[in-house]
Amino acid sequence: MSTLHQENAPSERTLSSLTAQYAERWEARSSVRTRPRKTIDFTQSGFFFPEDKQPLLLAKEVRDLGRSAKDDILVQSFYKYLHDIVNLEIKEIVSACSKLLHGDLPVTFTEETRLNTYSVMIDEYYHVYIAQDMILQLRQRYPHLSDIDYALPDSRRAVGEVRAKLDPRYHDVFEILANCCFETTLVRELVEFFNSPGVHPSIKYYVNDHMNDESRHYAFFFDLMTYLWREIPEDYREAIGTHLAEFVTLYLSVESEKQFNVELLATLIGDREQARTSVESLYAGFEITPDVPIVKNVLRALGNAGMLAHPAVRDSFARIGWTV
Repeated sequence: MSTLHQENAPSERTLSSLTAQYAERWEARSSVRTRPRKTIDFTQSGFFFPEDKQPLLLAKEVRDLGRSAKDDILVQSFYKYLHDIVNLEIKEIVSACSKLLHGDLPVTFTEETRLNTYSVMIDEYYHVYIAQDMILQLRQRYPHLSDIDYALPDSRRAVGEVRAKLDPRYHDVFEILANCCFETTLVRELVEFFNSPGVHPSIKYYVNDHMNDESRHYAFFFDLMTYLWREIPEDYREAIGTHLAEFVTLYLSVESEKQFNVELLATLIGDREQARTSVESLYAGFEITPDVPIVKNVLRALGNAGMLAHPAVRDSFARIGWTV
């Protein structure tokens, strides 16, 4: 049994990201207000994805293909990163913000919170615009690369599977809480991820600038999660909390990454079954546990927002052998 100690009650501090202070910070610092277009300087050298973060490069089949295959894999991996941004930020984050603004929720929000929500939506659409712009720049530079069929992102699969088990009246609140979880998972880690040695300077700049907005979103969604969990009726906490551990493990799985790598390797070697066998061996032994850093991030946010103190939530994790 795994154990992770958490602060299981939210602090008494003011949830400042739900107030007018947030809009003031957005006006002063948001990328859409203050940054120029993101262009890739192809005269500079560097990989478009950290080579030490792409396990496919360890496969014997890839090593045998040489440097050009490695370069193509890392460009394709950055394509997937951009594709995931488009899907998460439009199909998940913006959708959740729309539910906050227009859904029939059992919680009221101040006009300041609603204004802040609009600012997040503007940011997210801008991030999608930038991601699509960069995809087009890369396609023009690398027209030989094959199109890859992307699997359903783990975040969307997690929301869909848990949503199907809830009564419809809980759907909107669950989806907002799920997206609060998404937005409080990674900020510093993504910057460190792309600051790995050898990453192209234009990509480092792009990711660091993206995180300029995401660090602000982290505060907003953490305060929103804290407020929403505190204010919803008890039957909502009970119903959603019962499935929270399942949601976390589905969200943090690496199934979409594995499927992408199978598809990518298959395009390179022309043998899907061999590609599947090779990828499975690369991920052999990996499992989601409370000791994984990204899991610690999620549990810390849930704990600090007061969610892990609820019996239904604690029971849901106990069923998978985690003591939170």
